[in-house]
Amino acid sequence: MTVNTMPSDAVLFEELASGSDYKIALMTLNVPEAMNAVDLDMVNLIDEQIEHWNQDNSIAAIIMRGAGEKAFCAGGDIRKLYDSMTHSDESQRLQYADAFFAGEYAKNYRLHQITKPLIAWGHGFVMGGGLGLFIAANHRVGSECLKLAWPEVRIGLYPDVAASYYLSRLPYPAGHWMGLSGSHMNTTDSKKLKLIQYAISHERWQTMLDALLEQNWSDNRAVNHQQVRAVLNQLDGDSSEAMPASQLDEISTDLEYLFSTPELEDIAARMKQHKTKNKWLKQGLDNFKKACPATAHLIMQQIEQGAQMSLKEVVSWELTLAYQAVRHPDFSEGVRAMVIDKDYKPKWQHKTVKDVPFEWLRQLTTNPWSEGNHPYSEL
Repeated sequence: MTVNTMPSDAVLFEELASGSDYKIALMTLNVPEAMNAVDLDMVNLIDEQIEHWNQDNSIAAIIMRGAGEKAFCAGGDIRKLYDSMTHSDESQRLQYADAFFAGEYAKNYRLHQITKPLIAWGHGFVMGGGLGLFIAANHRVGSECLKLAWPEVRIGLYPDVAASYYLSRLPYPAGHWMGLSGSHMNTTDSKKLKLIQYAISHERWQTMLDALLEQNWSDNRAVNHQQVRAVLNQLDGDSSEAMPASQLDEISTDLEYLFSTPELEDIAARMKQHKTKNKWLKQGLDNFKKACPATAHLIMQQIEQGAQMSLKEVVSWELTLAYQAVRHPDFSEGVRAMVIDKDYKPKWQHKTVKDVPFEWLRQLTTNPWSEGNHPYSEL
């Protein structure tokens, strides 16, 4: 095996020579001390390199992974976003935040268009912006340690990077539970919900890589996809005993009760009053009790509207939500409380979901761009 390495500070790009005339491309998010959180520079590097690999006829397949043992990617670098939202210089304020979200969402959309086998190795935390990167892959693997989540309700943002598309297409009420509670889904439940296709123990990483390098690749992308599926399905079957039990199955009766009403105010009342001895359910309920009320309303709207939207429409709409989120105080306050000061006591603009007025929600969802001038009009 020969390796052609093109390093950067935060992302490593390698081209691994296989037994045929084709290579396997490997991208490693390389900021393990920050759980591989991505910033704008990383977003741009990833976008440019993966598009290059997609066009390079010598590359048969692409793999994405995270360095270290804790995470594939825990999301965007929200400290930099916080600095941008709170910048003392008015001329500089929000410049980075706007550029980050516009770059991130476009990059994720383009990843969805990759036609070569694109394999994402999900070990540890796969959250927020990291989940947006991960879920764009056409072959998604979860290890036994996978913790997959859209936890934005806890910081006053909203589940983004195409969450409106995916949460709205999960069997009811899984999407509502994921969005409103920010709960981590384990490997077994992620596979059941089709958020991943393969469950493979982390110790089989090298086995997977070696098997892929031994394949007889060609320029027929459909055949290459078949070969990837054959390798991953075999390893999936060999890893079944290492996988955790379903957490969703254990609380199915609770979720049926909590979401037997379609109204957010009724759901909120039930979630705040519900008693349980199940630790995972209790954690999700506690998350919701401390969560941003306006975000809860947005999540309900995302699931309702996202079900009727194409992926491109979702990405464009969510950029509108991001534009407004950085201009309204809940997001910066949530980051302050949960990440910057770590007092874990955010002071939301509204105390409960009942207190959130329609006008506030209208502001959060208002498109700031005139017709034809949306940044993604040519996406």
